[in-house]
Amino acid sequence: MKNYYDILRVRHTATQEQIKDAFIELVSKYHPDIYSGDKEYAQDYTALLTEAYSILKDPDKRRDYDATQGIENGTIYANTNQTNSNQKEGNTHKTYFGKNYEQERSKKYFKSSKIKKSRGSFLKRLFKSKLFYSLLFVFGIEMLIILFIYLR
Repeated sequence: MKNYYDILRVRHTATQEQIKDAFIELVSKYHPDIYSGDKEYAQDYTALLTEAYSILKDPDKRRDYDATQGIENGTIYANTNQTNSNQKEGNTHKTYFGKNYEQERSKKYFKSSKIKKSRGSFLKRLFKSKLFYSLLFVFGIEMLIILFIYLR
């Protein structure tokens, strides 16, 4: 079962205001219309955030969820061995829906990085500038002069 507290990145003892603030912050960061990375990931993660918030915002649903998770008054009584084994193994990447999105996101970010985008905009500005073409013209003339001198 999904751990909604981890999804919203709050503690089990979080108040309703803290849960609401965390939800608003994460949705505003990962909303598909705003998120600059993988849109499919953003849609899946936003849906997961909405699901978690819908359970945790309602006190009755939250109490039922905590009871199924073995959480009582903010203390975890069950599933502690599983989280400890994940920390020992070094599983720090978040996996949702069976995918490791941190690695996929970093690969996609590397492919379409800001450096690559800025380089493209630099070349566009360079080819639009008059200085570039005047230097290119001067270089061409110099090459012709050198060519004629050596052909004589």
